[in-house]
Amino acid sequence: MSSWFCDTQLKDLPQDTRIMITCDKCRRQREELVRQLVNEARVGAMYLDLIEWAFSCSNFHCNGTVSFGLFTPVTIRMVGPQTLRYA
Repeated sequence: MSSWFCDTQLKDLPQDTRIMITCDKCRRQREELVRQLVNEARVGAMYLDLIEWAFSCSNFHCNGTVSFGLFTPVTIRMVGPQTLRYA
């Protein structure tokens, strides 16, 4: 089964991108920054689907497979009251 991650290396993502790592077995979640994974885990040159395959659950007794979810930084633009619309 192909993945949309296949063409992206971890080092290609912005450094402040958050990755939500979710266990497929026990549903436990943890969050990592791309900066942390590149500097501490030394996996910057790996493709995202291979990193996802190599990681496992942080719970010692579970050790299940994990899925990644990417959260990119969002810029919030201030708007004046004249542009607000109510539903």
